[in-house]
Amino acid sequence: RQQLVTWGLEDLSWREWSVFVSRYLGMVSQIDEAIGRVLAALNELGLADSTLVIYTTDHGDNCGSHRLIDKHYVMYEDVVHVPLVMRWPEVIAPGMVREEFVVHALDLAATVCEATGLPIPSDYQGRSLMPLLRGELPADWREDVVATYHGAQFGLYEQRMLRDRRFKYVWNPTDVDELYDLAADPWELRNLVGQPEYAKVLRSMRQRLLERLVAQGDGLVRTDWMQRQLSEGRKLGVNR
Repeated sequence: RQQLVTWGLEDLSWREWSVFVSRYLGMVSQIDEAIGRVLAALNELGLADSTLVIYTTDHGDNCGSHRLIDKHYVMYEDVVHVPLVMRWPEVIAPGMVREEFVVHALDLAATVCEATGLPIPSDYQGRSLMPLLRGELPADWREDVVATYHGAQFGLYEQRMLRDRRFKYVWNPTDVDELYDLAADPWELRNLVGQPEYAKVLRSMRQRLLERLVAQGDGLVRTDWMQRQLSEGRKLGVNR
């Protein structure tokens, strides 16, 4: 609600929201045209088949979803689930779609390293996507991904998120946590925290998130006390 108050969004009508949405769609059209110019230039230079083209972005935008704009202190799919489109005719089969694997931005640097013959640093956390682009099925691929927010715009409001192919868990250390079944509720309108039938899923997601954060050296869980806050779900009301 703080974001609603900060941006003055609490009582906007659809007519007012339509201004945001129309500008967003206009930017989409502009980007689409610009990408077309890049691809056309590659064709003219005879480099299209041998060039790896990657289209992605660092984050999305709420653009009215959940009555919000911008991207801060939320972990909704509108913000964290971004496009990743790659073209490399000599390697990637046209029209191939890989939706069965969880990937993130850290994988891009590793992918470029392998594609160009450079070594991937041994301590790097990302993985090359080249096996996926070749149509392979790596048996040891990750099952989930972590995202972090450090409260840069609206005060020190930390968030951590764990997402797998079905569920998303958001740890809000100073507020109600969130759990969504993305298969049944893709728009994330029903928070399942506090629902008895999802208690086991919630415990599992909390433990998995804790393990990932500790392994990554996340400062938010550097003390035993904070680790217990996460693993035990120490919150008021519905989090119990």
